[in-house]
Amino acid sequence: MRDSPRCRYISTHGGVIRCRHPVHAQAFCRWHYRALLQGEITEEGYLSDSLSDQVRRREINYFGVHPEAVLVGPGSEPVPGGGGDPEADGPG
Repeated sequence: MRDSPRCRYISTHGGVIRCRHPVHAQAFCRWHYRALLQGEITEEGYLSDSLSDQVRRREINYFGVHPEAVLVGPGSEPVPGGGGDPEADGPG
């Protein structure tokens, strides 16, 4: 049995880890597709160099990569969607 296509977003965490969520549009999951529309990631599936907000970069980078919540720094709250719910409130 063949797996369904996965989102093509590639995390900079190791440079080879892809988002585990199913494709929604243009080969991205619903959450990363919204980030694409806002110019936060590139069409190739990487973080945009123009995105300077480090907390937002981490939110995007770790969404759909780790099942557990990802912390962005000491004393920080877990990143919304860190575990990766593509229906969760995403970018914007």
